[in-house]
Amino acid sequence: MNTIQLKRGHERAYMNGQLNIDREDLSDDTFLKDGEIVKLEDTYGRLIGIAMISFEQKAQGWVLTRDEQEAIDDAFIGRRIREALEKRAPLYNQEDTTAFRLFNEIGDGIGGFTVDNYDNHLLITFYSRGIYKIRDLIIKTLMVELKPDSITEQTRFSNQGKMETINRRIMGNVEFPITVKESGMIYSVHLDEGPMTRLFLDQRETRKTLMHNPSNAKSFLNLFSYSGTFSIAAREGGMMTTSVDLAKRSRELITENFNANNMSLEGQSIYIMEAFEFLKYAERNRQRFDAILIDPPSFSRFGKKVFKVERDFPKLIGEALKVLKPGGHLILSQNLESFTLNQFKRQIDKTLTNAGYSYTLVDVKGLPKDYPTVKGYKNGKYLKVVTVQINK
Repeated sequence: MNTIQLKRGHERAYMNGQLNIDREDLSDDTFLKDGEIVKLEDTYGRLIGIAMISFEQKAQGWVLTRDEQEAIDDAFIGRRIREALEKRAPLYNQEDTTAFRLFNEIGDGIGGFTVDNYDNHLLITFYSRGIYKIRDLIIKTLMVELKPDSITEQTRFSNQGKMETINRRIMGNVEFPITVKESGMIYSVHLDEGPMTRLFLDQRETRKTLMHNPSNAKSFLNLFSYSGTFSIAAREGGMMTTSVDLAKRSRELITENFNANNMSLEGQSIYIMEAFEFLKYAERNRQRFDAILIDPPSFSRFGKKVFKVERDFPKLIGEALKVLKPGGHLILSQNLESFTLNQFKRQIDKTLTNAGYSYTLVDVKGLPKDYPTVKGYKNGKYLKVVTVQINK
């Protein structure tokens, strides 16, 4: 087993529990191989842990155990997967929800891959070629433990700084899309279309709140609506919905989800427009909304325009305020890993304060329980959903 050392002065975070290995913390990484099991030590030769090298955008590798005597072998991998599945056992007893995460990277003990369940159809996503070397063991363990109807494999490897995504069906004769249940609602899912499965499982709690509609909102604007799952939840909560997305196929996907729930589209609006353009359009036409949900991608291009969420989110908030009714709610969602919840809350506060608005913090949400995170990987808590009421 090879040994790698941390640079002097970089060991404190690891001593305090950090699990993800950053490239800049290593004294030398030129000889490392993706998927290799190594000893991680400080400059004095003290053991930090046994780690797996994993070349991906998120990390250079992961500390798997602090116990030098614990073997990182097939039994170790299988045990971690089975432990994660046992924790999710109660989720299978829900009658109203059939879609949830089964394995969440380092939060369940092994970085570099996730497993999602969509009504017994599994989606396994690998984030590094190193982790991919143990794919056969992962798949075999899942097949034995769960006996799934199908398994779809997705590889999202970093290639010269760009993410390349490839999907491949490895078992099952299913025809996508399929439908799944979440909190009693029905959503269309397609597992062969890359990372966009039509239903983002990490936003379950946000949809559930919209269904309950605690603010008794009557009108709802869903920006970056994609397949319209937030709009379905809002409609169930009694709101008239307006869904906005730049992708032309969003109209088809939103309509499909409304039809699956036997919901009439009468009075529900769908706009195929860029978000900023729609907000200007809505302002000109005096459209106003009780609740506005903003859930943008971290990065996107529209013609010559480039959107970066950490830079441009305040602009979205500023434009949305112009079409929000007095006393209305902004539901603000952000999933950039490097941007913490405290940073996001400060950004929201600064934006609203500078615009001359006072507000009440109504709700803060993160990842649901089937997305466990660990203290040693702070960036794992990527999802931040903050709801504020703009005071009249």
